[in-house]
Amino acid sequence: MKPSNDCLSLIKKWEGLHRKRPDGSIEAYKDPVGIWTIGYGSIEHLDLDRPIQQGDVISQTTAERWLKLEVEEAAEDVDRLCQSALTQSMFDALVSFVYNIGIGAFSESTLLRKLNNDVDYEGAAGEFDRWVNGTDNGTRRILPGLVNRRNDEEALFRRDGLNPSVGGSGSSTSGSITTPTTSSVEEYPYKPAPVPLPFTRALLVKGDVGDDSYILNCALAGLGFLRMAPQPNEFSDITKSAVELLQRREALSKIDGKVGPETKRAMENALKRARGLVPSVTPERGVYCRLTRTRKDAYQGLEWCKLEFVDPTGGVVESLKVVSGAPEAQRFLLFSDPDSLPRSLQPIPQGRYTIGDISWAGGKDNYNASHPHPNNGIGPVWVPFVGKQSDDRGDFGFHVDWNWIQEGNNPGSAGCVCPTSLEDLKELVRLLREFDPRLLVVDWGL
Repeated sequence: MKPSNDCLSLIKKWEGLHRKRPDGSIEAYKDPVGIWTIGYGSIEHLDLDRPIQQGDVISQTTAERWLKLEVEEAAEDVDRLCQSALTQSMFDALVSFVYNIGIGAFSESTLLRKLNNDVDYEGAAGEFDRWVNGTDNGTRRILPGLVNRRNDEEALFRRDGLNPSVGGSGSSTSGSITTPTTSSVEEYPYKPAPVPLPFTRALLVKGDVGDDSYILNCALAGLGFLRMAPQPNEFSDITKSAVELLQRREALSKIDGKVGPETKRAMENALKRARGLVPSVTPERGVYCRLTRTRKDAYQGLEWCKLEFVDPTGGVVESLKVVSGAPEAQRFLLFSDPDSLPRSLQPIPQGRYTIGDISWAGGKDNYNASHPHPNNGIGPVWVPFVGKQSDDRGDFGFHVDWNWIQEGNNPGSAGCVCPTSLEDLKELVRLLREFDPRLLVVDWGL
């Protein structure tokens, strides 16, 4: 079933078109709960496949196009989850409802249960007015705007009567949600998760065992939320924590550690972004590098970080202690964090980077020369990174903390990843030559 013009009109009425500039274009704004939003309530930049950010500007035509795309997604979710027959007006009301509260909340709602389990249309209609609470200035309370929206949605739901088998066009899903397969917990070698994710169930939760959970764990590992290692076919506590981290990073409507349609779609988008701009982590590609925090003091106010060389099939094979950022700016952030700024001297932002080739200042294996730099900070070896994120900071890389070693001043870096002695630099060069990693995963645990 497809949403009608009544559905689009209702969503437009209550979402509104925000925020118009004097020239007619639409700019991003923060919604009441602090999420960057644009147009008719869009929180995802559909053309760049990323969350909306401060400074985003689109045209009204783009806002209309995005609205239709997002309404179509909500309609597909409603069509998949609702197993009972629906009139067109019921379907339109539910699509507007899901567009507002999110598919994750709808998939667990009493409203959906009354439709699917009880086939109770009157009871389902009575559930709309339970969804009228929101946060206003930090306080959870009934919001008049939501009361009025729910009244409109309920009225539309009831408009053609509450018996879809009499008149109106009915709709039902082609089958019921498959229950989790009962099987023993096993562990299998990591494999890149296919996109779209071929889950057989509409909702995955902690305790599920089977192929869906194995695919989910591989997807989370591919995004850096789990270790790149053999994965179990169990949705464990660790899986749940990783899902919650993904939901926070993708600014989803519900942070619950469950994988419904909204989280599945966000995960697929994240996988597409990652794979389109940096090499995938696969056993065939061999060893990659992973950078993590230790929360242990290094020197001059810096924190030790751990640089690991990771074999996807066998775990960590080598590691080094390094530093990143300057002592006065040891803030470990995401690229998307508003405080993650160029020239801030902060550690390299969490993300994925392509590792370039070794560049020598004075010829191969000459550790006495130094690359030109205003503060004499690079030293004999420079290995550039290319980030998958769009950003004007283009000079991340590996180099030794040269001016600290040589002159005892300016410790740390402007975001690069630095061994702190000539011996460690030589070890880094050896490892880069031996394993030739081309992917760096920076994981600050955010």
